[in-house]
Amino acid sequence: MSRNQLWLDACRNSSVNLKSECGVVLLDVEDLAKDGINRLLALLVGYELSHLKIFNGTDLQCEITLPEMAVAICTFNIDGSPPGIAVGAGSSLYIYKNFKPYYKYNIPHGGPNYTEQVEITQLAALSRSTPDVSCSSLLLVGTGHNSLLIIDPQTFNAISRIELADVPTSIKSSGYYDMEAIILVGTPDAGVFILRSDQKPLQPKPFLPPRSPIVEIAFNGTTIAIATSDYTIRYYTLQGQELRKIVVDTFILAIAWIQPTNQDLCLLAVSLSNGQVHFYRQGILIEQLHFKTSIVSMTFGRYGREDGTLVMVSKDGELFVKILNRGYKMAQQTDLNVSSKPSISICKRKALGPAKTKLFVDQTMREKEDPAKMYQLFQEGMCRLHLRALREWLNFSSSAKADVEQLAPVPEESRCLHLVAKLLGTGSRFMLHLLLQNISDQVIDSLTVMLQITDGKLVLERSSAKISLMLPAAQHWIKINVKDPTNQGGEVSVIVRKEAEPDFELTIWGSIVCTAKINISPTI
Repeated sequence: MSRNQLWLDACRNSSVNLKSECGVVLLDVEDLAKDGINRLLALLVGYELSHLKIFNGTDLQCEITLPEMAVAICTFNIDGSPPGIAVGAGSSLYIYKNFKPYYKYNIPHGGPNYTEQVEITQLAALSRSTPDVSCSSLLLVGTGHNSLLIIDPQTFNAISRIELADVPTSIKSSGYYDMEAIILVGTPDAGVFILRSDQKPLQPKPFLPPRSPIVEIAFNGTTIAIATSDYTIRYYTLQGQELRKIVVDTFILAIAWIQPTNQDLCLLAVSLSNGQVHFYRQGILIEQLHFKTSIVSMTFGRYGREDGTLVMVSKDGELFVKILNRGYKMAQQTDLNVSSKPSISICKRKALGPAKTKLFVDQTMREKEDPAKMYQLFQEGMCRLHLRALREWLNFSSSAKADVEQLAPVPEESRCLHLVAKLLGTGSRFMLHLLLQNISDQVIDSLTVMLQITDGKLVLERSSAKISLMLPAAQHWIKINVKDPTNQGGEVSVIVRKEAEPDFELTIWGSIVCTAKINISPTI
């Protein structure tokens, strides 16, 4: 096995017969039985009949036939029960639980001006709240009457109806509906709209003007990738700023984010009509896969018991499963297409992960010759590091003001970051909202937000947060739960630092960018 190989072949099966009548196959993976095994859902769209196949590994577990043409599929969660499957077909939602039909829900008509039933055009699921509160989901249903319905799958009541300027054909979401969720809705002729659940009532706001017809939208919570029919893929921030543009040579069939949870890796997979699948990292082509026929659908996530799995279905109905190579070295990658460069460079800095040096080779040899001694030296170094960190933390805890003066804060005229702190809540539970905005014309990276209780017996959900990158004029929200078990109030100090490159003496802190103090009054 080569460490420079991005994907490892896990399965190739042509006998599963995933060929669709109209060439559309919709994929999803989910732990439907709550047994730790994620199963594959393949919806074969037909003009009159559609078929839903569920695979356990490569074995077909069950097959369900739908009496009409299906257009969308998603999985959703309900507290206290295994995940369910929702399939949109015609004017109905077909709900399946425990691999069996459970309920058929007819979408309500669009009002007194509509005499016929509304048809479903798209479907997605959105988490209702954080897992510690509730694991339930809400269903986002796009209809042919230019509306978006938010439906509670426990009661099947439409809790909200949002009118749009055009028919929703693509719906992507991230976050939690009860806190701060983002919903992206793509339309054929009116462009893309964005909705934020923390702004009530929910109102669609134009996000991108109409350009070429949208092929697919991929959203990973922070970055939006939009593929259009003019052979172009554009990256956007949540504020609508275009980061980069990729132009390919042929028609785009599908795109998907490759973002494993256990690796610091973020790629965009792009399936082309010529049978190639490209993988881009920050707009640069780093890998290609070639197939005899084009890949019409793909999804990335946990499949079976294996994380980092890419599942693909070809036009001929062949199933391909590939696993991300954990030993893949991103520093050794080469650009397969030197002429393709991102339109906007986010930051100009040296590539991470330099080549192996003589010092590294010598260190490796010493570890092989005397591993026990090297481990002892490593433990001694870790103890010194912990002692140094504890000493710095005690200095900061004893006198926050003296510590700020010692670290030489940035002068007012050269401030590059604006910090706003808001405290919400009453009683013994609060929510601390921190808004950071880049007010300079430069890109700011490597920021650390630290919180310290300087008075009282408050309890913080977390004491620090990392911000890897902030573009000019960009905003970043941080939300932290604060508990006051004694109801005596207290004070929280917030310090934002820009990390510096560490030297041989294990430098821990960089320069202070901005600070703030939040006072919590006692509760009677």
